[in-house]
Amino acid sequence: MTIRIVLLGYERIAGNRISKGSPTFVAAWGFFFFSFLSFFPFFNYITKEILLLSLISGTIYSVSFSLYTYALGHEDASVIAPLYNLNAVFLVVLSAIFLGEEFSLKRLIGALLMIYGVSYLKKGDNIAISYKNIFKSKGAVAMILASILMAVGRIIDRKITIDVSPIGYSVGIYLVISLYILLYGLVRKNKPIEYVGLVREKWLYLILGGICNAYSYVALLKAFNYFGVSVAEPLSMLSVFVTMFFAKVFLKEKIGVRVIAAVLLFFGSVLIY
Repeated sequence: MTIRIVLLGYERIAGNRISKGSPTFVAAWGFFFFSFLSFFPFFNYITKEILLLSLISGTIYSVSFSLYTYALGHEDASVIAPLYNLNAVFLVVLSAIFLGEEFSLKRLIGALLMIYGVSYLKKGDNIAISYKNIFKSKGAVAMILASILMAVGRIIDRKITIDVSPIGYSVGIYLVISLYILLYGLVRKNKPIEYVGLVREKWLYLILGGICNAYSYVALLKAFNYFGVSVAEPLSMLSVFVTMFFAKVFLKEKIGVRVIAAVLLFFGSVLIY
């Protein structure tokens, strides 16, 4: 879990470096293609069945993660990291609707606590202005939409991947996402020279971001041998504090009351899970 928390925490810093000054789909392709390449020890886990299943959720994730990459390039990492975790709120609602999971009072309180915590990310004179500030930010709105789609993707994952290898499925998903995003970029008339330029200029962050993205997931799978989901998921959200620390040190962001948002989101997730 410690490895997962640190890798997740730095992933957003690498993503911020990759996204700044690069076309959205070019940056998104680089981020997730290098994540796919980082899975090379597990390429033999891919099967025809896994690839077919990956096409379903990969369609949703490719849009979600394109929005995520856009958000990293247009908003502070210390804002994006907490908003990333909002998928827990959307997931608890969608799980109750589509998976028949219990929607208890405790989960409702947890969700409301997380939603309230978000207001501290763009603090204004009152709570209404705080939320207004958030929705004025294109990066923040993109991350909220990405979190919704991420929750939808998780529901599909649970429905269709019960009997397949989690690592094999993860490799398949990253391959499909990379291909979809590449197609999006080509349709949007991104030039091959832009892809070459991204790799040439930001190869270090592409490698670091890819490793962090891929192996934070592998670490989570390993952690499930020791913890249940109800422990592992809230612990994963501690990565927000790691991101904020790295954002302050490496990106010189002003963290301020955003720490309060991270604390409220963490305790909200504890109640949800």
